[in-house]
Amino acid sequence: MAAILLLLLQQKLYAQHTCTGTVFDKMNMPVASATVNLQHSGIYTLTDSVGNFSIILNKQTDTLLISHVGYKPVLIAAGKAKKPLIIILTDEVNPLNEVVVIGYGTTTRKLNTGSTANITADEIEKQPVANPLAAMAGRIPGLTVTQNNGVPGSFYHVLVRGQSSLTQGSEPLFVIDGVPYAPNNTPANQLSSAAASFAGGGLSPFNSINPADIESIDVLKDADATAIYGSRGANGVILITTKKGSAGKTAFTANVYTGISTVTRTMSLLNTQQYLQMRHEAFANDSVVPAIYNAPDLLVWDTTRYTDFKKLLIGGTAHTTDVQAALTGGNNNTQFLISGTCHKETTVYPGHLADNRGAVNLNLNHTSADQKLTVTVSAMYSADKNAINATDLTRYINLAPDAPQLYDSTGKLNWQQGGVVFYNPLSYLYETYTAQTDNLLSNLALTYRVLPHFTVKVSMGYNTYTLTETSTIPIAAQNPAYNPKGYAAFAGNNFKTWIVEPQATYSNTFGKYRIDLLAGGTWQKTINNYTSLSADGYSNDALLGSIGAASTITVDGNDASDYRYQAVFGRITINRAGKYILNFSGRRDGSSRFGPGRQYAGFGAAGAAWIFSTAPFIRTALPFLSYGKLRASYGTTGNDQIGDYQYLDTWSSSYYTYQHTHGLYPTRLFNANYGWEVNRKADAAVELGFFQDRILLIADYYINRSSNALIQYQLPLQTGFASVLKNFSATVQNSGLEVSLTSKNITGKNFSWSTSLNLTLPRNKLIAFPGLAASAYANRYVVGKSINLIKGYGFLGVNPQTGVFEFNDVNKDGKLDANDLMLLGDLDPKYYGGFLNIISCKGFEAEVFFEFRKQTGKNFLSSVYNPYGYPPGAMGNQPVEVLQRWQTSGDVTPVQKFSTTYGTTAYTALNYLGSS
Repeated sequence: MAAILLLLLQQKLYAQHTCTGTVFDKMNMPVASATVNLQHSGIYTLTDSVGNFSIILNKQTDTLLISHVGYKPVLIAAGKAKKPLIIILTDEVNPLNEVVVIGYGTTTRKLNTGSTANITADEIEKQPVANPLAAMAGRIPGLTVTQNNGVPGSFYHVLVRGQSSLTQGSEPLFVIDGVPYAPNNTPANQLSSAAASFAGGGLSPFNSINPADIESIDVLKDADATAIYGSRGANGVILITTKKGSAGKTAFTANVYTGISTVTRTMSLLNTQQYLQMRHEAFANDSVVPAIYNAPDLLVWDTTRYTDFKKLLIGGTAHTTDVQAALTGGNNNTQFLISGTCHKETTVYPGHLADNRGAVNLNLNHTSADQKLTVTVSAMYSADKNAINATDLTRYINLAPDAPQLYDSTGKLNWQQGGVVFYNPLSYLYETYTAQTDNLLSNLALTYRVLPHFTVKVSMGYNTYTLTETSTIPIAAQNPAYNPKGYAAFAGNNFKTWIVEPQATYSNTFGKYRIDLLAGGTWQKTINNYTSLSADGYSNDALLGSIGAASTITVDGNDASDYRYQAVFGRITINRAGKYILNFSGRRDGSSRFGPGRQYAGFGAAGAAWIFSTAPFIRTALPFLSYGKLRASYGTTGNDQIGDYQYLDTWSSSYYTYQHTHGLYPTRLFNANYGWEVNRKADAAVELGFFQDRILLIADYYINRSSNALIQYQLPLQTGFASVLKNFSATVQNSGLEVSLTSKNITGKNFSWSTSLNLTLPRNKLIAFPGLAASAYANRYVVGKSINLIKGYGFLGVNPQTGVFEFNDVNKDGKLDANDLMLLGDLDPKYYGGFLNIISCKGFEAEVFFEFRKQTGKNFLSSVYNPYGYPPGAMGNQPVEVLQRWQTSGDVTPVQKFSTTYGTTAYTALNYLGSS
């Protein structure tokens, strides 16, 4: 009896025993928010920010279960432990445990309440791309990435869930290591020749970012994910995180790859015999006798010659060479990374034009011995020299195939034959265009744990982006018959931005509830200075680089802008037992782009998630369902991508002088009454995992509405101005369904096969536009339709009797004009996505990726009447499809008869159609 009483007394005394310990990962870094569960008791606690925990044990046989998302659970017999426990967690590979970067923090895919997607360094490194934006194409649902052309360094247009603004910016916000990218995704070049070279889109500022330096790219899409960025995140946010050092022995890695590129698909053009047949038939149809002035290709040039200008100008092979090297290492307290790259990419054009880039990335992480202070320093510098010529040679592939030889007997450019002057496309070999980019991005983050659950942080960043351009047209590139002079253009564009963001976080557990609080502020300033000038009248090509050697100097542009932004933001996240998550975020924004009284606005969002697969009845009814989550969000953001000083009176200097003095003239009216465009976003999704998460499915439906649209309001001519920026009650809606599917088809020891598929079904439409019919936008927009409409004349085909194209005269007034334009479609993608298969076999891996998109492009008629202005029959080559032309009365064909005439109604209509 005494022994029993003694045992009971021991158990009672033991019930007061408290077990303490610390949880680390395999790198000996503390694991915060790990669950420490006293098995079979319902009692649990969470580790603090440095991995410490404390829990009361009931008896000597008590066992602790320590678990955390991303790690394998560990069982510890803790009842007899006398000293604090040291517990090491090892990684568990599960896509649901992947860390997801969100605004000012991280979470996991499983616990995320917002709509986000990302690509990792592994996915980026497997793609031979020079621009990180290209690495995202087709891999993220809801994201479209479109390159203007295949010229190295050219611009990429990026949209997250469609175009939301009628006339203002719709690009997402780009943040690199916490620092907003100074130029964002805006072409930085100033010279118009560069814009021509890059098909109107200019140079991509992301061409100076080395993809190999990137650890991950996260895309934030819905309001829950973006509202904490306020107006800057109205069109989505793309967070780029660069690589960091890791603890361990100092390691050196290197990677070299090379590749080639060619133009794979082109239209087949007429050969010389077919071309001459077309020309003779065109003159016969027009009842015109060929003469030297209008038909040198028939009467002067060698009609037996054939030059394939398509092969000559764009038929070359582009070469890419890339060298990467990195040095990394450190211990548990300090880690470092030093990496560098050299990249060279040429073009399919003749000659040796190339884009060259060199970059270096430095990163240092340090944690104090007491785990309270963390310091992160990163710096990334790149220099890019793009020497791609300022002429897009594609425009010259339609030259007559019997054109004269391009070089004369002395080896110089040939400009005439038989007294007839022609343009020599190889003159571009003598022209030059160079864009020198220098990009520096640095960040310093200091984090200090004041109390076990309270941490403060300050993040400071600086980015400078400078682009210097030089374009020259030497005398040697011009026809000497015109006594030419040399010409040069110079431009400089510099962006500087600095940002300071203090933050405070509080995280603690109260019973079954985990509370995370975040509060912070933002101070940001961006300065942009640019200058553009042209110099003419050079008498010697050796002097082209000297501005002072020109006889005439003209300042084409010289301006500066100062953008200031400040905000306070906050977030509250409530997690109940890992099953129910609520997230509330908000931001109060201030922007210098609006007038007094309208510079500040508040935005916020709420998100909720329920992991229903943890419910016992779900596990019983659906044993194959290993994971299930429902989430939804709603919130507002405001767009301030309207440019600087739009509300002010602005003046510019006059090009002309009066009494040798340049005057000033007004360029914009004062209007401080306009305010923010407002984006309201709603999102609902279901996430499912089957068979121990071997199959993961996400279906996400969204509706985004942008209202209070900022567009140009047309003014009477008496004001002296054509328009003024003003808010309209117009509303644009983007909605759609995003589906993502990943599966591990085979997971053997020596063989594995996985598949990923994403599909987006978007829809864009104008919901409302009061007074549209009476506005200047009546022919541009239609309520209930997309804002990217294609309007043109209704094509009725080729008249079998006359052989001429006919179009629908809608108002039956006997002429084609703006009143006869019809809605022919829109330029929005009907669906898009990507399909990826990865197969691994005994150390070898093959990855096959397809990007697909269904989108309206130029129709057949536009390809016949090509954008360079040659109707079939004029002096310019054509696709072989024109051979289907009408020839005799009664022919039913898709192509009208050949003609040398430019001014026919049919040609005018089709030319308009091709440019719509």
